[in-house]
Amino acid sequence: MTVPSRLSDLLTPPVLAALRPGAWHAAPPVADRAAWEHVPAAHRGRVLEAAEAWQRDSRETPPSLELWNHYHRTGERLPYDTAQRLLLNATASAALALALTGEDRWRRDLADDVWRLCELSAWCLPSHYALPEDGSRPPLPQPGRDVLDLACGYAGGMLAAVDSFAGEALEEEYPGIRARMHHEIRTRVLRPWREEVYFWHGIEETPNNWAPWIVSNALLCAAALEEDPAVLAEDSRRALAILDRFRAGYAADGSCDEGATYWWWAGATLFEALDLLEEITGGALDGFVVEPVAAMAAFPMRMQISADSQVNYSDGAASLPPNASWHLLARFGERVQDEAVAAHARWMGGLHPLRLPEQLAPQFLRTLHELRDPAWREAGPEAPGMPRSWYAPGTELAVMREEEGEVRGWFLAAKGGHNDVSHNHDDVGGVIASLDGLPVLIDAGVGDYRRETFLPETRYTIWTMRSGFHSCPLPGGFEQPPGIGFRAAGTVFSEDGDRAALSADLAGAYPEAARLRRCERTATLDRRRREVRIEDDWEAAAPLVMEQVLMTLDRPVPLGEGRLRIGPAELQLDPPDLAVRIEEIPLTDARLRGTWGERVHRTVLTPRTATARGRSSFVLRRGPGAGGATA
Repeated sequence: MTVPSRLSDLLTPPVLAALRPGAWHAAPPVADRAAWEHVPAAHRGRVLEAAEAWQRDSRETPPSLELWNHYHRTGERLPYDTAQRLLLNATASAALALALTGEDRWRRDLADDVWRLCELSAWCLPSHYALPEDGSRPPLPQPGRDVLDLACGYAGGMLAAVDSFAGEALEEEYPGIRARMHHEIRTRVLRPWREEVYFWHGIEETPNNWAPWIVSNALLCAAALEEDPAVLAEDSRRALAILDRFRAGYAADGSCDEGATYWWWAGATLFEALDLLEEITGGALDGFVVEPVAAMAAFPMRMQISADSQVNYSDGAASLPPNASWHLLARFGERVQDEAVAAHARWMGGLHPLRLPEQLAPQFLRTLHELRDPAWREAGPEAPGMPRSWYAPGTELAVMREEEGEVRGWFLAAKGGHNDVSHNHDDVGGVIASLDGLPVLIDAGVGDYRRETFLPETRYTIWTMRSGFHSCPLPGGFEQPPGIGFRAAGTVFSEDGDRAALSADLAGAYPEAARLRRCERTATLDRRRREVRIEDDWEAAAPLVMEQVLMTLDRPVPLGEGRLRIGPAELQLDPPDLAVRIEEIPLTDARLRGTWGERVHRTVLTPRTATARGRSSFVLRRGPGAGGATA
């Protein structure tokens, strides 16, 4: 059997004939009490506790005109985004509470939450409210005109899923409420989905996580509401065409250039879209055979540093993201027959049991599936699957550790690539290192999103986006500019068992004014010596001062003779007489503080003289008295 090269090729006449309009339900109806009795008491308790809190908080801080307008006045996204999220979380958790208890109290709360959601002028977030036909941004939502952004998509998807199992229970007490729900879903999601063209369709450039994330929710709305087979077939065609454009942005290795945090909105929502299409065709449509879908399942496992931390290039956090769902990853691994991924997900599920995520609405189906599958970790063995080393040619990203699946010892990540990935940071040549899971060299990540985060003229004024605030070279004081032309060359990964290394020429990542002829960086994990070595060999057209930047959580402590103590590690400089300047960066941003605490540190290593060519290196070893991790 020939495996199709495109998802769109899967929509054959037999598959179209297998489509089952109107047959999809997220879960058994609320009235089927036996179907909900098997949920463990601990899970029930978490749901009810969260539902109580979100009912209270959503009424104290409702989405309002003032909060919408606050974004346009200040560029600050969080106030309105938070208020809308509280309402969506209240709706989603009330639906779960009603299903788990059957109590009228939760039926009343759910009906009121649904009504409040339907009454909003827009489900789209104010930061995303741009009309697709011309990109204009009205200060306030236009009457009857929503915009199909991420929030609009997952609000509709969540509401459609809720209607599929709780709609009848609501209709008994509130006749006509289902008609209102269906009207809003059709008007706000399905109409623009079918009639409008958005940037995330990927017609002009490869789309990012918006494509599968919105597609998965639009499909969910169609699966729940659409009764016309021809219309559902057209929805499926449109979905697969967009997913093909998204999939085409991935190399065969399945690496996600948006980073590990965004994988849970990118690769994970692709899984959800394909899983739903398989379900509504009775198994006839199998999108998991098309490359590189199966390879994408392993990416979050490969990016993990420890059970609580990850490689966080692009707009990612070093701590594991709150949108991670290990039950979903296990399903993905099982579906593509990658037992290492499935076993790793079961292991992580044991360490991170079910909780209701901060963003429950976009993760509603994931949470519902896990809630109703309490024995999922018993489906097979569990074991950490972090690889000893792995290299992704598609993104020029390498990860290396002392032993497969072990947190103990050194971990090193290094990258080549270019400065035009989705959610880009200017960080070609950047390195991340940890010892026993403790951070040594870090990528600070990204702060809370504001208007400035996504404007080209202001994004790279934010320090977390700049190469001068990553562990990268700083030749003559020049930082890397953004753009696909600023990239590494000749990137090579090697692995011989004792040593793993990534080498690349970084000269092309810097502006012409730096006058670099070459800037070869090699990042090596030496397992036999149990050390990390970063070496730079460079040549310029004129003498310059080749500085190096080190980003750390712990404040480096100079020990003399070119040595620095950084947390559990000791760093040796070569040459040892580099000038060391240590800067403290106070963190006032909630997202950054949530990962790092009150501060991080930037250390600049400066040669004593300017030269036209040179070499420098630093070696990281376990510091005296630094113990080993136990897991």
